[in-house]
Amino acid sequence: MVTAIVLVVSTLPYLFDRWLQGASPLYGWYSWFAFNVTDNCVYLAWMRQYADGAWFQRNLFTSEPQSGHMLNLFFLALGKIGGWTGLPLTLLYHVARLAAGAAFLTMVWRLAGMVFDARDRAVRPEGADTARRIAFLTVAFGSGLGWVPGLWERGFAGPVDTWQPEAVSFLSIYLFPLFTVSLALMLGILVNLLEAERTSSRWPAVRAGLCGFVLGNIHTYDVVTLTVIWLCYLAARAVRDRGLPRKAIGDALIAGAPTALSTGYMLWVFRTETVFAQRVAVPTLSPDLRWVLLGFGLMTPLALVGAWGLVRRRTEPLTGTVGSGLAFLVIWAVANVAVAYLPVSFQRKMLMGAHVPIALLAGAGLWRLTQGLARPVRPAILVAAVAALSLTNVRFMLRDRGSLRHGGETVRAFMLPGERAALDWVRRNVERDVIIQPLPWIAAGEDGRLVFADTTLACFAPGLTGNAVHAGHWGETPSFGATMGEWVRFLSPGVEDAQRLEMLRRTGVRYLLFGQKRPETRDERASAFLARSPVAVVPSYLRRVDEACNEDVDVFEVEAP
Repeated sequence: MVTAIVLVVSTLPYLFDRWLQGASPLYGWYSWFAFNVTDNCVYLAWMRQYADGAWFQRNLFTSEPQSGHMLNLFFLALGKIGGWTGLPLTLLYHVARLAAGAAFLTMVWRLAGMVFDARDRAVRPEGADTARRIAFLTVAFGSGLGWVPGLWERGFAGPVDTWQPEAVSFLSIYLFPLFTVSLALMLGILVNLLEAERTSSRWPAVRAGLCGFVLGNIHTYDVVTLTVIWLCYLAARAVRDRGLPRKAIGDALIAGAPTALSTGYMLWVFRTETVFAQRVAVPTLSPDLRWVLLGFGLMTPLALVGAWGLVRRRTEPLTGTVGSGLAFLVIWAVANVAVAYLPVSFQRKMLMGAHVPIALLAGAGLWRLTQGLARPVRPAILVAAVAALSLTNVRFMLRDRGSLRHGGETVRAFMLPGERAALDWVRRNVERDVIIQPLPWIAAGEDGRLVFADTTLACFAPGLTGNAVHAGHWGETPSFGATMGEWVRFLSPGVEDAQRLEMLRRTGVRYLLFGQKRPETRDERASAFLARSPVAVVPSYLRRVDEACNEDVDVFEVEAP
């Protein structure tokens, strides 16, 4: 029941935005994406390639040479289903989002059952199920203090629950199936390794290895996180038991072998594919620890309360009881947060997963704090507590509802009708190996200079056409700011035609799309600038493709030799 409620609630903002489609030209076509539209466009581009027949993917957000060895099993499956059935890729994306959410919450319920074991003397049998349910609710709905006025307005400089979806379980379910299926696989590995410790069978370790194989391919960063977590847990076992946990080490090696295989492949791609290495090197650094703790908010002190029972029962082993479960959650939480500060460029991504142990411990804390309350009072307090923990998630979805763009993003969730029509024309009439470049919208920057202000058309183009662009995504396009800035310069009236021709030859772009035609898309200064640009005074090396043009977009074919 709770899982169904989570999935339905997480879908409501999308349904509202679909209802807005057509309300005005700016709401002309809805993408079915919400926060961080840019990364959704990347996943759409991967699916598009697989649907078109490819078995490996390329980065379509750059025209730089590539070997084309990238592979993502999750999006390969979705893309192939789309190609074989003809179903819309965005529909499959959301079906996967819901299915991954259900799988993740199922694994959370299973893990909570292992932690809150009625056989343990620390939890009365009649209380174990209640503790499990409360902990499940905190994982499903819990967030931090980002909703608080003063913190909310900080945006990307504030608590992580306002801007980093992978830091919060509900936001992952709401926004990104890749995050949610990766969380489900992370829990699949940990749950099976814990189960292997409690039995003499090796099959749980084999199942953990299968989960690890897929995880190593689709979200490789998480393998680093899990390795650190499990090594810390085994070290704690060894110290506590005054000896090496030999079976646990053997199980870890069994699970690690297939995980190392897929992770090793991704490492090989990283070392041999320059474009991919440049993408990994784009800094996604963790914020100050205070913003992480505020992003978990009231769950942090509640988690300390939940872990207090462990401190009071230091003699209990680290396996087989609720004491073991709490010990494991504490180790997991600390290691997961710590690994997000390793000196690597992608450190922020490794915070994913930390929400689960912290929320489970917070659920244990809520259970302990409300144990002695009378029956009519306790449920009301628990409902109020879960509601208070979910406030950032609620405010997050309300912010997304009907928003054209989020924060400092230059990509809209909605497109003008003619923007989608122009991309459809490219899809029907241009070969897939032809490079195109949708030109950015321009506006005056803080220093008065004209800069790119909207890159929606360039970001959606790879996923909707299957064609590569020269510049389109802040992370996937090498040196994105400078590269997109070149196209602003291309539009400048002061640039010589020889310079423009050299740029077209160097980038290999064959078609240009200009979409800043409507008066509401530009201010007076941008209008004056564009009136003297090559999209208004068309040079001889560009041909306006009349059948592809509409009231929103002009399409130009490059005719230069």
